[in-house]
Amino acid sequence: MAKTLLTVSAVLTTAFKRLHANLTLALCGFIALLAAVALSVCIPVYAEAASLRLLNSQLERQEQQTNRSAFALLFRYIGSQNDPLEWERVQAADDFIRGPGLERLDLPLDGLARHARTAQLRLFLPQSAGAENPFLTNASVGFISGMEPYIRIYDGTAPQPVDASIAPDGSSAPIEVMVARNFADTIGINVGDEFNLVTNSGGRVVSIPITIAGLWQPLNSSDPAWFYAPDALEDVILVPEKTFIGPIAEVLANEVDLILWFARLNGDRLTATQATPLLARVESVRAQAAGIVPGLALEQSPAESLGQYRTEVARLTTTLFVFSVPILSLVLYFAALVANLLVNRQRSEIALLKTRGVRDTQILGIYILEWMLLGALALVVGPTLGLGFATIMGRTESFLQLSPDLPELQLVLTWSSLQFGVAAVILALIASLIPAAVATRRTLVDEQQQAARVSRPPFWQRFYLDFLLLIPPAYGLYQLQRGGGLQLGESGADPFSNPLLVLVPVLLCFSLGLIAIRFIPLIFEVLARLAKRPSWVAPLVALRALARQPGAYRGPLLLLILTLSLAAFSASMARTMDGALDTAIAYQVGAQMQLLETGQSTEQQQGGQQPGGGQQPQQPERRNIEEEARFLFVPVSDHLEVEGINEATRVGTYSANIQLGGVNQAAQLVGIDRVDFPKVINRFDRAWADGRSLGELMNMMALNPEGVIVSRNALERGLSVGDVLPAVVTIAGDRREVQFQIIAAVDLWPGYYPQDGPIMVANLDYIFDQMSGRYPYDVWIARDANAEVSDLVAGVRQRGITVIDAIDTETTIREEQARPQRQGLFGLLSVGFIASGLLTLLGFLLGSLISSRRRAIELGVLRALGLSGRQMGVALVAEQVILVLAGIGAGTGIGLAAAQLVIPYLQVGVGPHPGVPAYPPEIAWSQVQIIYIIFGIALLLTLLALAWILGRMRLFQAVKLGDTN
Repeated sequence: MAKTLLTVSAVLTTAFKRLHANLTLALCGFIALLAAVALSVCIPVYAEAASLRLLNSQLERQEQQTNRSAFALLFRYIGSQNDPLEWERVQAADDFIRGPGLERLDLPLDGLARHARTAQLRLFLPQSAGAENPFLTNASVGFISGMEPYIRIYDGTAPQPVDASIAPDGSSAPIEVMVARNFADTIGINVGDEFNLVTNSGGRVVSIPITIAGLWQPLNSSDPAWFYAPDALEDVILVPEKTFIGPIAEVLANEVDLILWFARLNGDRLTATQATPLLARVESVRAQAAGIVPGLALEQSPAESLGQYRTEVARLTTTLFVFSVPILSLVLYFAALVANLLVNRQRSEIALLKTRGVRDTQILGIYILEWMLLGALALVVGPTLGLGFATIMGRTESFLQLSPDLPELQLVLTWSSLQFGVAAVILALIASLIPAAVATRRTLVDEQQQAARVSRPPFWQRFYLDFLLLIPPAYGLYQLQRGGGLQLGESGADPFSNPLLVLVPVLLCFSLGLIAIRFIPLIFEVLARLAKRPSWVAPLVALRALARQPGAYRGPLLLLILTLSLAAFSASMARTMDGALDTAIAYQVGAQMQLLETGQSTEQQQGGQQPGGGQQPQQPERRNIEEEARFLFVPVSDHLEVEGINEATRVGTYSANIQLGGVNQAAQLVGIDRVDFPKVINRFDRAWADGRSLGELMNMMALNPEGVIVSRNALERGLSVGDVLPAVVTIAGDRREVQFQIIAAVDLWPGYYPQDGPIMVANLDYIFDQMSGRYPYDVWIARDANAEVSDLVAGVRQRGITVIDAIDTETTIREEQARPQRQGLFGLLSVGFIASGLLTLLGFLLGSLISSRRRAIELGVLRALGLSGRQMGVALVAEQVILVLAGIGAGTGIGLAAAQLVIPYLQVGVGPHPGVPAYPPEIAWSQVQIIYIIFGIALLLTLLALAWILGRMRLFQAVKLGDTN
């Protein structure tokens, strides 16, 4: 045991000493591991937080639609679907749900309502009333607990519980009950009245005398605390719970015909770590409750939404990790690069250790221990940096664009997220140990022989893997060209869940980057031969060094090329996607904002019966539209009185049927006000109308009131401009044949898609005249950029205008930009560029320092031959500047080439028909320039630091006998 401890202590001491001796390289290795951990952790953290935000919005919409708390649980047993039960049979379930069941869910409880009732009983007047027909109605007897704060005693008092048994023949004293006010008004009940409830139970007639103690009504019938609408409880005669489970349960057999528990949980502080376990706990409580009472069902819970959340987290995490492959590959490559530099400095040491009898496994074990120490430290610090990366992703609007207006994410670090960080460290360790594993196979003789040989090209150049790797992206481009592109955004497809969106250009950039690395040294050789003028000593020295020692800079240069090429492609892809998004939504909405309005109907229901009043609702009486209007409207100009609305126009969308090629075809009839319509339109491209502007088309409609503009797909089936086009128009059940005349054809019309059927644009007033009446229409508006949509809608409604919904272009764009898939992709690309960019700068500085130290004898000899310190500094700086310019040029060219080749086939869009209207690929020149200016400044600073360090080198420090690292 003591020997083992001494061995472990010796190994640890050796590892720490070696790390301290190579502190700069060790620090760079730690930074690589730190970046790997942070990037790996930020993806699941962001996925959980973004999906939780989506879950909360879904639950909020669910609460608005159902008027129930989104985190409410409704357990219900229905006797008519199963069998009525005795109270003793359900009491165990009642005790479980009220006690350990809800406690197990581990969420605050805002309220618990319980309700049980019998089957329908017959309500009779007492015999003392002497009525000829004493039967009044059917009603149930039940209790409600937990709803006292939401009930108002309108008249009388709450009923008092009783313990005395009830005689089946009705001879016992009446029990106190409470009925709904509406029920009392319908039947004619007052406080103090007495009645009998009669039913057949257990083969005998049971009569229960009751007296009305009070009348109740809900304080707020739309309060989410209600498990049912209060109207549904009007035929339930309420008694205290003690009365129900006591005398009522004794006199009736199988008295529980319905029982429910409505628990309102508070999920306001639900975090990502609680969401998935909550789903499991809800399922556990449901299963145990159903086991106590078979047939007891959990009819409402957040389980479905939580299940969708769990699925969305898994899908989003997987998608983002696929998208992160190129970024993580760059980080792992940097880690391998640092490890290779470290091993190269220690090759002679490794060979010497082997000559002293140290085994390969022992040497490799030292490296494993060193990198494990660095990995452990990275696992301590990296998750915090990962939270910072996830915060940036949550604020991302587009590539390298952050928005403070986006809702904040609730970021939580979970054990599952840390597991991804551990996996990243393991991968980085494997990548970092490969150079050490290769070095342990060499002896001191091998090292001396290798030093005397001319360096060989790397294996991927010897086997032409760089050209072979070009085959997959070339085949992908061929398939894209052949198939018309990636059909991203179609129904059921998510453009940001398709890995081809990133993998095809990444493979293209990677293969072209390797090819560039092959040819750049040849270019340096050509330039070196041209730079033979005596005054060009420094450039000649720099170019000769670059041409003869490509292995010294191959790694950092490849890192630079890949980083910048991916940045150039990502910026152009983001610019194109953003433009396509803005164009598609602006076209889909048509104007800045649509108000979906209905007008006021003049038709009333017959007989005064309201739906739900006990009789079937009757159809409204159809008015003769030629004699009296069916709908009333306020002038559209009233919208302009609302502050923030600048322009408004009517737009009606109606059904029409036309004959195309002898076939009856459904068409989209669009009615517009030709004067106001152009004032609100987001965009109208002349190319859609054969070069005509929207104003020209409106003038043509002014000259021809019956004129109609049709989509071009209608002309392709036998029609032409100038033809009379009869159409059967159907609006609100009224049908007329209307004659139109085709005056122009268009490819597209704002707000409408030819894929949904031929488009017909006509004068709205002409349509109303031909239909002999006015019908509901929508209002498209132009608004102030700073106006709130909710304020505009409220202002319109205050003027007596019915607004069903509002669709706003800017709001829709923001919602799309905040989608987890889109935001996650651009956020990941942004933080990935930041991380890989910093690693690239560090790699360049590190590679330059190591290379300069390795060439110390060469530099010292040049100083001894008369090369001044300034000339040597210029030569070294020129060497790095040439490398940087080569990397920037190659990276820029490759990235923009990938953008030009791939982006045209990324048919990304939104709306019912993505890609309509088409948006051409756009190169983000301004963003690319900013990226390269920042990168150039940062590289310049590193070069100045390098020149300052090397400029202080003294001759006696550089020129020395023996080998050098």
